[in-house]
Amino acid sequence: MSQGWRWLSPGLVSVVAMGVAGCFPITRELPVQRQSLAADLAREATPRLARLQQPEVPALKVPVPMPPPTTAPLRPALPPPTPPAAKLPAAKLPATPLPATQLPATRLPAVQPSLPAPSAPKLPAPPPSPSGTQQTSLSSPRVNKITVRAWVNGRPIFDDEVMQNISPSALVALNRLPAAQQSEKLADFFNQTLDQLIEQEVIYQEAVRKLEKVNPTTLAKLRSLAEQDFEQQLRKVRDTKKVSDEQLKEFERQMRRQAERRYIAMQYMQSRIFQLINSGIGYQEIKDYYDAHPNEFQRVESVRWQNVFLAVGPKHPTLADARRFAEDLIARCRTGDDFIKLVPYDDGPSKFNNGQGTGSRRGEIQPPELEAHLFKLRDGQIGPIVALSTGVHMFRLVSRDPGGQTPLNEAVQNQIRNKLRNQLADREYRRIVRELKSRAVIEVERSAG
Repeated sequence: MSQGWRWLSPGLVSVVAMGVAGCFPITRELPVQRQSLAADLAREATPRLARLQQPEVPALKVPVPMPPPTTAPLRPALPPPTPPAAKLPAAKLPATPLPATQLPATRLPAVQPSLPAPSAPKLPAPPPSPSGTQQTSLSSPRVNKITVRAWVNGRPIFDDEVMQNISPSALVALNRLPAAQQSEKLADFFNQTLDQLIEQEVIYQEAVRKLEKVNPTTLAKLRSLAEQDFEQQLRKVRDTKKVSDEQLKEFERQMRRQAERRYIAMQYMQSRIFQLINSGIGYQEIKDYYDAHPNEFQRVESVRWQNVFLAVGPKHPTLADARRFAEDLIARCRTGDDFIKLVPYDDGPSKFNNGQGTGSRRGEIQPPELEAHLFKLRDGQIGPIVALSTGVHMFRLVSRDPGGQTPLNEAVQNQIRNKLRNQLADREYRRIVRELKSRAVIEVERSAG
């Protein structure tokens, strides 16, 4: 699954319900006659072209001294925007929310823009790249000259935008590398983020083009919502009082433009993709996947059990005393269900979790001396007393799952359906991006100014 689909949150905003369905008509551009979905998804996707009209830009060689790995990231992360809840289509617009954990991953920047930490060391300005282009510092210093890194249909993407969109987790990983490797790795992160911003830009421009023609009111509303969302994030950062007004102003200058683009591009891709992924998967596709991947639906033999431990100590001076007391307690259990009444006598951790034993699979049972007995008992049966040097254990098997293949029940069907949705959404996203980029004029600058 590609990294790009992570921003596709569960949410279409109310403005989408008002106008996006009409403004962003969903066209079935997949072939009407095609093979089964499982075969279609298995087909190798066409490699993504990050820079279509230009030769590869030489990797940035930026020697950036980093603090030791134990220090905090260079810039505290700004929390990502929280889009409204998305809905799967009922008619023209989605109606049933996808589980958040099952949403497709996307190629739009899933990175969180970040702010400079006041305590971060001031990094020296990097030297020019081989082409002469100046690279911005990770500490986001005041920029006296704006440097354009790429053009998409005549619209710029700036160096400082790319740097601010590099994931904070990537910068933390960068800190852990030897100094000699940091420059090369930073160039990789820079180019990956630039690819994502180029993809976002072509999607944003397509959305704006359609809305300007069909429904300019919806475009204005989307821009207003994007502005409100960005202002909310700025207030959260301002309220932390961890950054100065000057740093916040610099961040706002760099990220406000990208915030609008990310928001509108996200809404456009939702309107294009969600109805397709909801209607393109039926029972036969689910069954085909289930039959082709049996190993994914295997259950391991496991047990649920209860345990009561009597420790050698003040209450039971010797192991023999503990055993006699355990035998007396078990004799009071007329049925297996009476075992729970013994939990108050427990001297171990089981009394804190209603007598539940530790571990459920072979190799996980604690103490291991009980494992062989547990997997031989019948459901509800009390096992023999097991004496250890520290005390004795009384235990009961609640239930045992013999394992094997999980049947194709409703839960498994939903699991497979969500997985196929993710794959189909990712494939459709990449198809739309390839189409838009093939029509776009994309130039990556080798030198600026």
